[in-house]
Amino acid sequence: MDPEKRWVHDWSRSTRQAFKENHRIKSFSEFLLDLRQSPYLLSRSAVQYLVDVMEFYGTDVVRSFGEPIPRFKLFQAPFGRSSDQPLMGQEEPVLEIYEALKNLVLEGRADRILQLHGPSGASKSLIVELLMRGCEEYSRTPEGAVFTFNWVFPRGDEGVTLGFGAGGNGHAERSERPEDESFAHLPSDRLDAKLPCDLGDSPILLIPPVERLALIRSMLEEAPEEERSRFVLTQYLQDGDLCPRCRLIADALLEDYEGEIAHVLRHVQVVRRFLSRRYRRGAVTISPQDTPDASGRPLTFDASLSSLPTSLQHLNLIQLSGDLVDANTGLVEFADFLTRPPELNKYLLAATERGELALSVANVYLNLVLFATSNERHLDDFKQSPDFASFKGRMILVTVPYLLERRKEAAIYEPILARIERSKHVAPHVGRLAALWATLTRLNRPDPSSYPEDVRPLVEHLSPCEKALLFDGALPSADGRYTAQQLRTLKEMLPLLRDEYRDTPIFEGRFGASPREMREILYNAVYRRSGGCLTPAVLFEELANFVKDKSLYLFLQLKPEEGYHDPEAAIESARLEYLRLLDQEVLSAMELVPEGAYAILFDRYFKHVRAFLRGEKVQAALAGQWEEPNAALMSQVEEYLGVAGPAQRFREDLLGQVAAWILENPGDPLDLPALFSAQIATLSKGFHEKIRGQVEEIGRAVLAHSTPSFQALPPHVQAAANATLERLVSRHGYCSSCAPEAVAFLMQHAYGVRPT
Repeated sequence: MDPEKRWVHDWSRSTRQAFKENHRIKSFSEFLLDLRQSPYLLSRSAVQYLVDVMEFYGTDVVRSFGEPIPRFKLFQAPFGRSSDQPLMGQEEPVLEIYEALKNLVLEGRADRILQLHGPSGASKSLIVELLMRGCEEYSRTPEGAVFTFNWVFPRGDEGVTLGFGAGGNGHAERSERPEDESFAHLPSDRLDAKLPCDLGDSPILLIPPVERLALIRSMLEEAPEEERSRFVLTQYLQDGDLCPRCRLIADALLEDYEGEIAHVLRHVQVVRRFLSRRYRRGAVTISPQDTPDASGRPLTFDASLSSLPTSLQHLNLIQLSGDLVDANTGLVEFADFLTRPPELNKYLLAATERGELALSVANVYLNLVLFATSNERHLDDFKQSPDFASFKGRMILVTVPYLLERRKEAAIYEPILARIERSKHVAPHVGRLAALWATLTRLNRPDPSSYPEDVRPLVEHLSPCEKALLFDGALPSADGRYTAQQLRTLKEMLPLLRDEYRDTPIFEGRFGASPREMREILYNAVYRRSGGCLTPAVLFEELANFVKDKSLYLFLQLKPEEGYHDPEAAIESARLEYLRLLDQEVLSAMELVPEGAYAILFDRYFKHVRAFLRGEKVQAALAGQWEEPNAALMSQVEEYLGVAGPAQRFREDLLGQVAAWILENPGDPLDLPALFSAQIATLSKGFHEKIRGQVEEIGRAVLAHSTPSFQALPPHVQAAANATLERLVSRHGYCSSCAPEAVAFLMQHAYGVRPT
């Protein structure tokens, strides 16, 4: 067999097997057998289904504003499709959505619209899109199987004419088949007509409500404990009924069969339904320009009427269509909901409250979850409308702000920078610094009067960059201006800082640079420099250009308050952060910083001090052997710290501070960088002063690299410059082009050395 034919053969075999395993087609009796095995799974409402989708993918625990919080793995887009975009951050809004859905489950009906509101570009629609994608994938699993049904009518030679062919009188003739034998599995060429349920309703609605509840309760008595514990009596299960067309067909058949329901159910073909946003099955997005949202028309004008049984041709069968019809049994998103004319939304007041939609031809029962998205400005306008009072009680408002945590914001830019990387090298820290600037533009100045009196001085002088560090789970200890106790106080205040503006109209993350604008800035930075790499210096130039025209964006028009809402000051903060990072990397590449970092060096120093005072030995980091405390190391660090007076007393004071901290914080892990942040900052400054001459010498050599003057330098200086550039490339991700630029930026802005 040719390889191509073999491939088609194997593909055909696998699809047959999948079709069989997925139970794509069933009779009604077979559906009841499955229902007995899983009474909850096959009788749940759309809101229960959506809760199960979120739980199906599980949760992780992540940090949000320094605290653990569950994150639903669904929003990591674990679907294996390259076009799926994960949601970065937003754990709090997602958790609000989950809790709101759980409450709707307890209430037994989805009688409110989940209104996601926030600034443009804050991922509101992405949240709903990932919920839809989760429903799609879950509906393909055994646990997520969804079933609907068709009405099928066999040819006359199958034993029931139902008015087919000449001489039909419109009544069903008795079949010689067993009365429980279904027409569901007949091939298409042996059927004269097949009518699907327009709403995609579950076959369980074929059972009248009273009998339906009795059946489910009896099945639950025999079901596993997990099924019984998850079951909640919902409005959908208690009151739900067939769509108008299915009701007419069921009643007509029941009349033709003189009340023998078993004969009616032979015409029911249960089919598995796979939810799909692309094909508008149980997942639909309604754009503002769309007209609402469901309609019905008589099927009598359809050419397919001639293939129906005579006994049904006299019925005024209705064909339903529209967005809400397509979305039934799933969820719908009204995108930019508040930009639609209010008249188009008023019908939703009754639809959400009663779970049914009033059409000109009939009332239609709905089984779906309604989402709406809108930006904050439109919501503000809507709150002034007379209609807001009516809608408020039928909405669950969920705020979706811009991210305030730098690391999560930086993760949004990773795919953007990856695309840029295809044509241009991206230097280290571009995404991190862009995220820092963006988050700085979103922060509000803390109001000291909102805090306890003893911490007001700390709040009053908290800079935007320090607040951003706290929100990102770090401590603002770089300059050493806070004591260890003050840093602990700041850490304890984090929940207050986070929640200060949460329930106000000016919540943090309402204003500021959006991810869409940041994407534009990054791309424009690429075009700004046709050659070379995309570096932080180029980013700063583009940011400075971006903030010039303040008329374009609202956040640029806000009044600055001591660095807050000050985009130019935010650029300077990002530049200082870049210099701090560069200083660490360049000195590491020059191999002038012992152990590579000041905190690590201080940690090592403290271990030797503690062992020295206790008369103990220290375990060597590499060899693992025990050795005497290193007196040279201790003396060198104390020299950098500028210790005045006896070193013994200074060392004893350090141990005393640790002992006091342990007494105040029993059970907490010791955080030396936080406790001794001032000393570490002093160590950094002291060491810089000691090696400044060496740094400048090597830095000047790097600036002269690839010029004739470089060859005139002493060989050991040339070697140091070459080694510095090589290490920046191999250790830190620079390239041969942007490594010299990074050194030049540091030398110019931190050491005042300019290229000659």
